[in-house]
Amino acid sequence: METLGQAVNLFKCCIFTLNAFTIVLPAFLVAGALVVFVPSYSVMKYFGARANRIISYGVAAVSGNVLTVCSCNVVPIFAGILRRGAGIGPAFCFVFAAPAIHIVNTVLTYQVIGYRLALWRFFAVPIIAVLVGSAMAFLFRREEAARQCEIENQRAVALLDHSPEQSRRAGVIFGMLVAVLIFGAWLPLDPYFPEGVGQFVRLGGVLLALAGLAGLALLWFGPEETREWGRQTWLLLRMILPIFIIAVIAIALIVNYIPLRWVMPTAADTGGLRFGHPQGNHLLPVFLGALFGTLMYFPMLTEVAFTKALLLKYFALGPALALLLGGPGLSLPGLILVGKIAGWKKTLTYWAVMVALITIVAYIFGSTFGAYECSCQLQGAVRPPHEAGLFSALGLAWFAGLVLWIGITAALARRARSEVEPVRETS
Repeated sequence: METLGQAVNLFKCCIFTLNAFTIVLPAFLVAGALVVFVPSYSVMKYFGARANRIISYGVAAVSGNVLTVCSCNVVPIFAGILRRGAGIGPAFCFVFAAPAIHIVNTVLTYQVIGYRLALWRFFAVPIIAVLVGSAMAFLFRREEAARQCEIENQRAVALLDHSPEQSRRAGVIFGMLVAVLIFGAWLPLDPYFPEGVGQFVRLGGVLLALAGLAGLALLWFGPEETREWGRQTWLLLRMILPIFIIAVIAIALIVNYIPLRWVMPTAADTGGLRFGHPQGNHLLPVFLGALFGTLMYFPMLTEVAFTKALLLKYFALGPALALLLGGPGLSLPGLILVGKIAGWKKTLTYWAVMVALITIVAYIFGSTFGAYECSCQLQGAVRPPHEAGLFSALGLAWFAGLVLWIGITAALARRARSEVEPVRETS
């Protein structure tokens, strides 16, 4: 490989693939459901400016363990919670933490790279997210106070009554959508099917589940609310998707002309900046690693393989952790989208604070642990094949249970509605 584009081919892995559809569409539907089905007081209870800070920042920081999103499809959900009254601090805490840490990339980091980087990544992400959210809330406290007053003074458009039954139904719909989002992004499932079949399994599962959820929304909430769900989803798609596609294509074209030696020079190289151990653990190489990670777009999980390749070329631990923290949590397309939603002043401040925090954490890590020890030396080069099969079987069983749950719930909702309608006609 001679260019960065050959190492991370964005055209093949995230633009013109079915994976883009199964990962992105459920995220927009989740965001649309937030606006229509989830009452604003529910969002403000956990993420609002007056919410308990331990609860709001705690929920935002660990949300990535539930969701499986990348730095771009987290943006519509970020827009949804902001529109429902979330405070700027928890919102920015969420937009970094959700794509940067979830169970899939934690396990993959442990298996491919090693336990030290996996553990530091797992614990550093929520800490950094809380710090950046707190910094954003403090720096923009006056603007945020004015925005919260405006939210409280105007009654949000609510198509649903807030009865306990409707709230329960909204929670079920939203929970099922999150489950579909996780399944649509479950890329590790694909290698355990014949070549090319895995993505169609996920596509069919996502479409089947979404069709069932649309039918369930019609039964529970009626056609008007279901149409509004589609309308809100379309508004977000129209606002975000064109910018996302143009930005990712631009990056994909640019990286095709970036020589790989610019990104991964090693300690053996003569002249120039060295990223190998021990020179690479100095502050400047770590900062440049964080800067590169926040501007480069890494499709989901590809940052793990890319960082592993760098480490095998004697890349230092400090810049490696900076890439693992900044790569999925931030990206140039994601920053552009956040800027369109929250404003460029807030976005640039968020980016600067995030790069600074990532640099500090990665520098401490690199200075503490020094040279890299390959995971194959620590865990054994051969892993039991039944682990991967069991992992995939559990994922499929879980999603099959989800689809069955949707079907049973829809049947019960239809039965309950048929029993209620004759009573309404009599009355």
